[in-house]
Amino acid sequence: MSLNRAALALALLLPAAAWAQPMTALPPVAFPCQVFPSERSELASPIIGVLAEVLVDRGARVTRGQVVARLHAEVEETQVTLAQARASADAALRGRRAKLGLADRTLARNRDLVAQRVISEADLDTMRTDREVASLEVNAAAEALAIARHELDQARTALAIRSIRSPIDGVVTVRTLWPGEQVRDRPIMTIERIDRLHVEVSLPEVLIGRVKPGDKATLRFEVPGLAPVEAVVALVDPGVDPGSHTFGVRFVVDNSRLLLPAGIKCQADLAGLR
Repeated sequence: MSLNRAALALALLLPAAAWAQPMTALPPVAFPCQVFPSERSELASPIIGVLAEVLVDRGARVTRGQVVARLHAEVEETQVTLAQARASADAALRGRRAKLGLADRTLARNRDLVAQRVISEADLDTMRTDREVASLEVNAAAEALAIARHELDQARTALAIRSIRSPIDGVVTVRTLWPGEQVRDRPIMTIERIDRLHVEVSLPEVLIGRVKPGDKATLRFEVPGLAPVEAVVALVDPGVDPGSHTFGVRFVVDNSRLLLPAGIKCQADLAGLR
């Protein structure tokens, strides 16, 4: 049995009274832990389609919002072109407005002629009706143009969702699909954030309430050549697992230099906890 495993076994066998000392008196016991990416996304498509291209491969670094794959979108591109033409076709509206302007001027010129009995009240009523119809035609043309612009937004949205974007900053760790394959119930790729890592460790229940967010510990790695790093407690489970009599603790490690690979195992040394 290795030294670390022997220490872990000894720590788990210690009675609760042995842990009732101040944290500064804790023996230098290391607990097994494992490193995970802080975020992981199995990137899928919101719609069913056929992949036209995959723009990144395994190992590529990507940023949030970056297009990493595209589905075939020839139909959607055509729909956007047609919708753009309809949304920019304002000739009908301009024509209706011109007709309304003429009706307004005609009504204004002839309103006083009724009192002079040059035109009849019936003729004036016809002019008023023509003006009202022209106004309704302007409103109808404006509504039609507004609908066309909404249809353009809809067509652009339908086209946009065929471009698959990364939801996080990270690294492509798995590539599942290739151009020509159908996107249905499988992820296109897996993206993981590794510039910030999570380290998970299970601690004995005698330590419950004594490890708090903000506490620090030293992590030592089983991979040769990796120097120990300081980690900060980010999360402490509020309860104890009744089967193992342990509770979970998550440390956060800054890995902006990408020196630590996700997935490796480690030992969390709690001797330095405050």
